[in-house]
Amino acid sequence: MRIFSLLVIALALASTAWGQANTDPYYGRRATLFDELPIGKKDIVMLGNSLTDGAEWNELLNNRHVKNRGIVGDIVQGYIDRMEPILKGQPKKIFILGGVNDVSHDVSGDSIARAMERLIVLIKTRSPRTKIYLQSMLPFNNEVREWKLLRGRDHVVVEGNKALEQVARRQGVTWIDLYPLFVDGQGRLKAEYTNDGLHLMGKAYLIWRDAIKRYAK
Repeated sequence: MRIFSLLVIALALASTAWGQANTDPYYGRRATLFDELPIGKKDIVMLGNSLTDGAEWNELLNNRHVKNRGIVGDIVQGYIDRMEPILKGQPKKIFILGGVNDVSHDVSGDSIARAMERLIVLIKTRSPRTKIYLQSMLPFNNEVREWKLLRGRDHVVVEGNKALEQVARRQGVTWIDLYPLFVDGQGRLKAEYTNDGLHLMGKAYLIWRDAIKRYAK
């Protein structure tokens, strides 16, 4: 029964990612562009959702080999589904951040971590020389703007980050805990770092950059 339940969850996540890629115009444009853009062995890939998508990473890190592979609305299964063009290039490093869209789809922290572990195993299997950096989920702030699908789910981010840290340790990849850098005293994304409660303002990206730049050299 447990195996059947896990299969149902996996199929549901895959279905969500597939549907998103085929019905959301922006997702489709972004994903098909990434299919055409080559990745090389010197490249550093920033893999993620809208938070990653929203930055000019090569400028932030002053490195022309940094490639943004973030897509608005993506879930962890979506990352898995679009890994082929990335892994074909055997990149030097991959920085992963994701999970908040899974949280909005009512996915548990443990399920997010299991999906992330599948992604990491895939990368290690297909591109064993690639260094992997797993970043924590960031908080959100429903006081700035209410995201109905995230209502009352702040704890899932906290629980998910604990599970993700265990995945990083189990898989021997570098864990980067960004959450403490962005959270306020009430467990919310600091209001000065966002204008919609979820996405980041410029100075927040500078904080993120400073947290990872030593790994991105």
